[in-house]
This record gives sequence, C-alpha cells and structure tokens, in this order.
Amino acid sequence: MPIRETVKSTPLIDNHAHAVEPLSHETVTESFASFFTEGNLSQENARHTLNYRSVLSLLADQFDDEDEETLLERRADVDLGAYTQDLLSQTNIECILVDDGFPDVSPSEFATYTDVAIKSIHRIENAAEAMIPKYSSVDSFEDEFVAHLDDVLSEEFVALKTVVAYRTGLDVHDHDRDAIRTAYENAREEWSGRLENPVLNDHIVHLAAEAAARHDVPLQFHTGFGDVDAHPRFVNPTYLYEFLRTHADTPVVLLHGGYPYTRAAGYVTATLDNVYLDLSLATPFIQHGVEPLISQALELAPTTKLLYASDAFSVPELYLLAERRFRADLASVLERLHQDGFMTEEYAERVARGILRENAVQLYDL
Repeated sequence: MPIRETVKSTPLIDNHAHAVEPLSHETVTESFASFFTEGNLSQENARHTLNYRSVLSLLADQFDDEDEETLLERRADVDLGAYTQDLLSQTNIECILVDDGFPDVSPSEFATYTDVAIKSIHRIENAAEAMIPKYSSVDSFEDEFVAHLDDVLSEEFVALKTVVAYRTGLDVHDHDRDAIRTAYENAREEWSGRLENPVLNDHIVHLAAEAAARHDVPLQFHTGFGDVDAHPRFVNPTYLYEFLRTHADTPVVLLHGGYPYTRAAGYVTATLDNVYLDLSLATPFIQHGVEPLISQALELAPTTKLLYASDAFSVPELYLLAERRFRADLASVLERLHQDGFMTEEYAERVARGILRENAVQLYDL
C-alpha cells in the first residue's frame, strides 16, 4: 500500500485532548477566533492567525458560504451534539484520551456528543487544589492525595497529567521534608484556590510520578507553548532531565512537541527510554509549520516513541483541523524520507501506523 494511503486509512488514537463545550451565541459570533490562538490577543489580531483562517475554510465547506459573519452566525446556531458527531465522523478517530482538567465538561459528558471511545486522563493540580483546604498538615494531605491517585488509576483513568509548566515551570526539583512542610503551611495561609508554590508544586509532581510508576501508566507533562501564564523560557522540556532520570520507571509523555523546543524534546526522547513525545497543540496551531515539526521530531526520537494527538479543546473543529493537517504532513515527511533513502516504503508505512495508532495502543494498554 502506498505511504500516503496508509497514512490516510489508519485509525487514530488521539492521546491527548479535551472535551467540547457548549458556547453562547455571543461567544461564537464575537470571539470565536480566541479558540484558535493560545495568545492573549485582541480579536482583530486573533482573526489573522493561519489557524483561524483554516477554520474559516472548514466552516465554508460545512455551511456552503464564504462570508465570515454569516459563517459565525451559522456556527453559533448548531446543535453541538450533532455537529460534533458530524465533524468527528470525518476524522476516523478510534479513541480519544481526554484531560479532565479543562474545560468544565467531564469526559463522560463529552462521550454523549460522539460515538468515539473516550478514555480519561486525570489532572493532578485540580485534585490537589480540591484537597489542600481540607487538610491542616502536609502528612494528611499526602496520604489523601496518594490514596486518591491510586484509586483513580485503579479505575477508569489511563494516565495522569500535570500543568506544572503553567504554574512554576518545568525545572522540577526534589526538596527536603522541612521545605515541603513549610511550603504546605505557606500555601494554606495564602490560599487563593490556585496551587502556585514552587516547592509544593514540585512535590506533588514527584508523588504523581511515583503513583504512575506503581500503576504502569504514563504521566503527561505540558511542555512548550500554551496559555499566556506559561513562561516561554521555563516550558523547555530539557528542564525536566534530572526529574526524568530520577523517575526512570515512570512512562512520561512530553506534550505538544515541546514547541518551539521540538529538537530539544526529540533529544530528551532519544536519550531516556521512559520518555515519549506527543505532537499535539502545535498540530494544528502552527499550520504550515507542522511538516517541519514532524521532521524535527524524527531527527533523533525513535519512531516508536512518537504519538499523534490534537489537544483539541472546547470546539470540535480543532479535532478535524488537527487530523487533516497531521495526516497530510506526516505523509509528505515519510514520502520524502523514503525518496531520500532514509527508510524503505514498508518501514515508512510501519512508522505511520505507529505514530497514528499503534504506539499509543501499546503505551496506554488500549
């Protein structure tokens, strides 16, 4: 089978994404472009990202019109369930692993919008933030937090996820007991509902890594670009190197290709056996940059440790944009590598099936 046909026909495992959510008519007509940029941009600037221009083309195909205002009015009036089902049916997605931390729609609620199999990922910061006000000592908090992780990983959750990159960065350290105790006391005294103490943030990530190792499930890390509270410098995945070596028995997934630190993420993935590299969010957000992203990831990282995902959130269009962009660019990269003599056609097809589906099936025991 030709490489491009293999890429086109292989069912997808989306190893990191989020639920869709109902949006008000006003949100769609006045600020829809915000869902297609991670920046804190005005609508005028957000409307001129290539990602947003791509969704306008998608909407033009869906609604047979080209006027932006008309398209947004039509989009605002859709039945979300039927519309989501329609878009996802065009992707050949077999299974979606859904982060339960955002938006305020549970994976089980999302499942009512689609026939695609839904598996849940548990965000550790949300769990810790719910517990900190309830427990006066760090010892009692730890006992409850660890027991909670063991419970959810014994049930329906297939992975854990941390957004420590958003809170205090990826330079995660190991801290002594006195520092952890003091950090917990300070966090409770200054509690705002958001976990932002660097020592305590680091500590719960270590606890999560230990839980993930006990249950042989992955711990996913946000790396690379994202919301504006992620500092551009401290999202570089190389900051995690010592942590990753400490937790060599924990499968770790570096999310979002580490973009723009993709080569660095590929280097870490190629160096440590327990590390995997997901290519979501950058797909589809960087649009014409997706092809070089895939190519850079393949420079060093083993093909068996690369994973497809969309990081789609809130709006179902992102699932379809990601699928179309990734399949097209993966096919182009693999065809070029075959033509240049780096791999046989048979091996290129194997790589395609692995990245799109088989690597995730093995990693998450699906």
